[in-house]
Amino acid sequence: MTGRIFHTSDWHLGRHIGRRRRDIEFAAVLAEIVSIAENFAPDLIVHSGDLFDGSRPSLDDLRLASETLRRLGRIAPTVVVAGNHDTRPVLTFLQYVLDAAGHTPDHRVRFVTDTGSGGPMVAEYPAADGEHTIRIGALAYLHPNRFTYDLADPGTATTSFAQQMRHVQGEVYRRLGAGRGPRDILVYAAHLFVEGATPSHSERPISLRSDYAVPAARLPLVDYGALGHIHKPQRIDSVGFPAHYAGSPLQLDFGETKDTKSVVLVEIDPGKDPRIELVPLSSGRRLVKLTGTLDEIAQRARRVGDAWVKAIVDTDSPTLGLSETLAAMLPHATIIDIQERRAGTASPILDRSAATAEVPSAESLLHDYLIDREVTGRRLDHVMAALAHLQSEPDPIDPAPCCEEKLLTAAIDGHGLDDVDRAGLLPGFATDGSAVR
Repeated sequence: MTGRIFHTSDWHLGRHIGRRRRDIEFAAVLAEIVSIAENFAPDLIVHSGDLFDGSRPSLDDLRLASETLRRLGRIAPTVVVAGNHDTRPVLTFLQYVLDAAGHTPDHRVRFVTDTGSGGPMVAEYPAADGEHTIRIGALAYLHPNRFTYDLADPGTATTSFAQQMRHVQGEVYRRLGAGRGPRDILVYAAHLFVEGATPSHSERPISLRSDYAVPAARLPLVDYGALGHIHKPQRIDSVGFPAHYAGSPLQLDFGETKDTKSVVLVEIDPGKDPRIELVPLSSGRRLVKLTGTLDEIAQRARRVGDAWVKAIVDTDSPTLGLSETLAAMLPHATIIDIQERRAGTASPILDRSAATAEVPSAESLLHDYLIDREVTGRRLDHVMAALAHLQSEPDPIDPAPCCEEKLLTAAIDGHGLDDVDRAGLLPGFATDGSAVR
């Protein structure tokens, strides 16, 4: 008999392709994940982070996540590790929704939102065979800038990220191994970038910096490592035990066109080699990049079918009606982006280190541009104030158009400025242009 673990990760609900939502695809692929889990009948389900793509998920995304987790929780106890895209308030709210509504028996969906002073979460779940116990140590994403606040030991504040993670993961292993019995199965679930992993480059680039990579040799020595954060499904061979990134369930951008998405099924009997199977997911639309001349693209277009498409067209001169031509070639596809690539027109790569003059600031570039468009006087002052206001605001993950952006757009378009100005839409300024204190 064995202990069974079902591993999924990085749903990124709310992720767009271009400006288009993918609600139908997300609903379909999550239903497929639930169906695979039902057939596998696991003892434990692990989601290793990034339920959502943004910090403020829509109501539809929250509803889909709660419904899917409710269904998974009915199949087996489910542990969800917070990823770098997830926020504690959102996951706490989901926990409340699932618990208060009695959606899952015995609170079988559990969220791991932070490390905190209590240390990493360690929990035990009995296997259905009555012989094994699955012990899981779960570690939410630890942002390098949060170590000082999230960990109790101030002595670690000035050490490197890798050293801090070594300390935290050592604590996971210590707590997992304490009192371990011969039939206990140890699982480590974490949302992190492991050295040697191959990213899809749809992840946030800053989270993949080399100094944020965790050495594979420093991971806790367990029976299975359920990893999240990297969107390309893969095994990390340098760890010394089975450790997998389950990856995202959909191809998230055009850097993932060759990735086969999957979930991971794990069967473990302590002392024996585990049985690990990657089950492909087929519900999402493919992402296809078409590059070449129109004739070359036409030859490939017959095989594209229902897909999201990015086209890079090699031409000798500007091509009239290019979008209509491509749409006729790809009647079942959705074309997200079209680029014309003409020989000899590519801009040289700018090397700032070789520049002899000071690079102008964004403020001076916009100021000069608006002067050329005859935007002057009080209108110019308001637009420059709007830019300063935008620059002083934090950069949200999924910004919605706001009044300042409308003002800048109106200025650049050269119309509607007086109407926007009279409406007094710029925060901090009265309709007469004076600052509001």
